[in-house]
Amino acid sequence: MLQLDHLPFTTGDLRALTDAFQRLGFVVSPRGAYTSPETPGASWSNHSIFLRKGWLDLLHNPKAAADAGASPGGCLFLTDDLEAALGALEGLRTRPPYRLERRWREDLGLPPEAFALLEIRERISPLGLAVIAHHYPCHDTLTAWFEHTNSAEEIAGLIFGAATPGPMATRAARILDISGFHYWEAARFTAAFGAGQPQVALRVRVRSLVEAKATFHIAGIAFVETREGLHVTPPAPLACGFQFFQA
Repeated sequence: MLQLDHLPFTTGDLRALTDAFQRLGFVVSPRGAYTSPETPGASWSNHSIFLRKGWLDLLHNPKAAADAGASPGGCLFLTDDLEAALGALEGLRTRPPYRLERRWREDLGLPPEAFALLEIRERISPLGLAVIAHHYPCHDTLTAWFEHTNSAEEIAGLIFGAATPGPMATRAARILDISGFHYWEAARFTAAFGAGQPQVALRVRVRSLVEAKATFHIAGIAFVETREGLHVTPPAPLACGFQFFQA
């Protein structure tokens, strides 16, 4: 069963998106960039956020409007063998695999991180899914990047409002661990995270809700507390909800 690896966010204003995540109490990596052997000469700027389990990728799209909202653009699952994963996905349509390398703009004495990935063309969830092969924790990370003031430890899944699983969800669940995908009625989602945004929220497991609340109070970020955790509508340009919970 392949576990959740990371969620990508694309933005026209990488600095503003980075600032929003920092206000939420996340440590953001230095600026880096991806290159691909399949696309010589191309480069995609990014920052990353690394947790003990799972990570977030903040990607710059120079063609996107600077004030456009940013929310998860997909969901990638981790494998140590892309060819074996492709075999397990037999019967599900996929796009051809491709490769990426990530390097930080500043030389930190760390090796580049190499990735191989493929996209799944079936509708499994409201977000498109993909499978990615690389090492985790990534070779190009520092220990300090995993220590967040909100005490976040895991990207545990997603909550979708006013949506249902796709027609291939049952088939895909034999290979991908999509048990962290939760589906809520629209009214319940709006009550927790507010209206006027895409009805998707990240589920983030934290070590301490007390530490998370202290972080949000200092940053002036409002939240709704329920028995399920802290439900946060984050600052712009983020356009998704966050559920912080303690296991």
